[in-house]
Amino acid sequence: MFEYLAELYSELLVVRATHKVFSWQSIIAFSYLLALILSIYRAHFNRERFSDFLSIAVVVVKYLLTSLLMERVLIYIETTGNWQAAQNVYLALFAINILSMFVVYLLHARLSYKFGGLFFAVLRITAALALSHFILWFKFVVLNIQEPYPWVHYTYSFVVLCLSAMLAVAMLFPNILLNRFGCIIGLSLPRGRE
Repeated sequence: MFEYLAELYSELLVVRATHKVFSWQSIIAFSYLLALILSIYRAHFNRERFSDFLSIAVVVVKYLLTSLLMERVLIYIETTGNWQAAQNVYLALFAINILSMFVVYLLHARLSYKFGGLFFAVLRITAALALSHFILWFKFVVLNIQEPYPWVHYTYSFVVLCLSAMLAVAMLFPNILLNRFGCIIGLSLPRGRE
């Protein structure tokens, strides 16, 4: 069973020079871009809260920065072969996620004054992403565990992919957060009947 999951991970999630054009990461990046375009369109016709637009804009900028950082790290590993030094990228990803949470809060406090459901979903999902990055950095750098426990790396990749997909769904369809399925997407507890 574990061998099958490792093979599935290697086929779908490992980035290679010969990788197919439509990987999971490219689908998520496209959905983030589409969410930003739809948000601008809906905001233009006053069909979206400013809170949702701010949340989507911060997430898209954060995703762009982290993608550029990972691209830079992959180029660094390819040119130098020093993958041990590149493991600190997970700490940088943790810091970027925490910083984005502060930025989205400050933007809301200064510009929006209202905190929508998407704002809280973005905070919860970003906190879960930050925790995932920190755990992997702690495993690689602090504990210096490289080869044993490969299931931690597979779990990390699966969790980050799922959280990114959940965030994409929440940003594409912010009203989904109002129903019970949205509680799963937004990582919130059901509110019950009001």
